[in-house]
Amino acid sequence: MVTSCISDFEKNLLKSLIGKRLNFFKSEAKDSWNRIFGNISIVTDDKEIEIRNELTETEYFGDTEDVSKFKIKEISSAYPFVLMVESPVVETKVDEVIEGITIIQDNVNIKNSENESVYEITFDSAIVIKTDKSTFAISRQWHLEEELSFVKTADYKSSVYSIENTIADWADEDDKMSATCNRSEYTL
Repeated sequence: MVTSCISDFEKNLLKSLIGKRLNFFKSEAKDSWNRIFGNISIVTDDKEIEIRNELTETEYFGDTEDVSKFKIKEISSAYPFVLMVESPVVETKVDEVIEGITIIQDNVNIKNSENESVYEITFDSAIVIKTDKSTFAISRQWHLEEELSFVKTADYKSSVYSIENTIADWADEDDKMSATCNRSEYTL
C-alpha cells in the first residue's frame, strides 16, 4: 500500500494554528467553481502556513508517476509565499479564531477483473478549518492535477471532492479495473 499523506511535522504546523486569529487567506483569485491553482496560505497574527497541492513522485501501479499531494510549510523571510502560478495574490479576509482543523483522508483500493487488489493508496483529500463563526474547506480534486477547491461552507462534507468522483477517477472500465474508496476524518 502507498501512503501519500502529510507528515506528523506538517500536522503539528497546522495544529499550531488552533486558537490563533485567522486574519486572512492568500491565494490566486478563485474561478467561478471556487478553484485555485496549487497553493494557499493561512495568515494569523504571528505566523503564516502554506498548503500546497504539489505533484510528487509516487509509486503508481509498479512504476512511478507524479501524483498530487498536500505539503505544508511555514512561511518565513527565507521561504516567502509565492503562488505556484503567475497571478496576483488575493487576500480573503476572515478575522475569526481557529477552533479546529480536520483532515479528510481517502483509502482507495483498485481491483482487477478477478477482484484481486492491484493497487492501494491512502492520501489526504481535504483540510477543513473551523473557526468560531465559519468553516473553510481546502480540498484536492483529480489526483494528477494541482488544482484545489477553496470554499467557505456550512456543510464541508458536501463541499469536498466526492467519494463517487474519487472512485470514478481511479476506476478504469477499459482495463476492467474497479475502485473502492473508504473516507475517514481525524481532528488535530
